[in-house]
Amino acid sequence: MSYIQGLSKDEIEILYLASLAPSGHNTQPWTITIKGPKRWVIGSDMTRWLPAVDPDNREMMLSIGAFIENLSVAAGIQGYEAETDVIGKDNFSSEIAELRLIKGKETSISDRAIKERRTVRKHLLKSPMREEDIKYLVGNNKNTVFYYPLNSKAGSYLSEATLLANKTQVYREDAQKELAEWIRWTEQEAREHHNGLTPESMELKGIVRWYAEHFLSKGDVLSKPFRNETIKLVEEQVQNCAGWLVVKSDNAIVTELINAGRVFQSVWLRAREKLIAFHPMTQVLEEAPWLTELAKELGHTGSIQFVVRIGYVKEYLQPVSLRMPMSKIIVIESRYI
Repeated sequence: MSYIQGLSKDEIEILYLASLAPSGHNTQPWTITIKGPKRWVIGSDMTRWLPAVDPDNREMMLSIGAFIENLSVAAGIQGYEAETDVIGKDNFSSEIAELRLIKGKETSISDRAIKERRTVRKHLLKSPMREEDIKYLVGNNKNTVFYYPLNSKAGSYLSEATLLANKTQVYREDAQKELAEWIRWTEQEAREHHNGLTPESMELKGIVRWYAEHFLSKGDVLSKPFRNETIKLVEEQVQNCAGWLVVKSDNAIVTELINAGRVFQSVWLRAREKLIAFHPMTQVLEEAPWLTELAKELGHTGSIQFVVRIGYVKEYLQPVSLRMPMSKIIVIESRYI
């Protein structure tokens, strides 16, 4: 772990683990401003927002919630408690949450769950989920986290809606152009940005991956063959899993979004232990009419914040998504240097 002036080794480790949180297109939108010893403010970098698919910054705030959950777990590993106050007034606030590390009892939790979490897109099994494993995933979140088997009425609806939403989005020009900007086809692009999607993280294999790395460009993402292949892949995905996990909130105010992101991440961190793969599929929450009708169709009040395709896998692959260096996301106010 690199040295950062004004931060202890423990603090750097905590912030590093926090930065392994998931985000749309792997934009890693979070920033950390060091306000004082063990006092930080979490914000976001607007250059890493996704205005085409996330114009209200709903998903960005959910990502900040996942970041805070990682940070809280990491703090416990280092023997701290992370006291968190949500200070953002809306989804576009420059300062979202203030955190203070208070010395506490060191937890026995390993950092492995954070370090080895990853999105898995392929080779999910259709084997039914064991009831005890679903209970383990949901934990104390029975009022916010729900599971629907693939062959249930709700599961069939989610599969169909997800496919239709993808078909809509893949031909929405602004959304496809935005996706193109966040794909790092070459190693040079990956080294330059340290964020976004790579052929490896998209699970391209063999000759297909080699061809993509050497011949595909941003322009190809806008081509008809690329769009058609995307739809073909989604058609296969929505029928090849055990079912769907949904996370809801009472409403979409800042505190609720942050909490939903934390709940989602806490569930995901338990998944690998049970060899359960997670593949968030956000399009159904980004495209009309599904974004407004989903909760009602599933019989929920409030707002659906996550739709996740899940299933067992025979083995869990190691994480491959790019990560920005800590120096790119940490700001230290001059009076503390």
